[in-house]
Amino acid sequence: MIKIHIGLKGSGKTKKLIEAVNNAVNVENGNVVCITDGNRLIHDIDRKVRMINTEDFNIKNFDMFEGLICGLIAQDYDITHIFIDSVFKSVPNGDMNSIEEFISDLEKLAGAFNVSFTMMVSAEADSAGANVKKYIV
Repeated sequence: MIKIHIGLKGSGKTKKLIEAVNNAVNVENGNVVCITDGNRLIHDIDRKVRMINTEDFNIKNFDMFEGLICGLIAQDYDITHIFIDSVFKSVPNGDMNSIEEFISDLEKLAGAFNVSFTMMVSAEADSAGANVKKYIV
């Protein structure tokens, strides 16, 4: 399953992310991961959640970001949900065109490893392509 929350800065995406992550850690029967740029959410997210700070890695594009996600899944087969906050902050050279291909890669990972993904995207919903639009909640 893939869910995408899309909207401009200040539209409440981070608040939705915090609620969803904290809910998931209490109801899912596996491990929950939250990928962010920085540590600003560390006090808002339940301590049982594995927090990944992309500033610790030199992420330059969506291929590298996908590699990070694959590494997480390979290291821990018990991951049931990966949350991604502010994907364009984690992947500074990303844009709406490159996210379309990234979504296709997430679809494959979700199916192969039974992992759900929830992603926050700071952009206008109208700028999303078909592959992104089908997952917008």
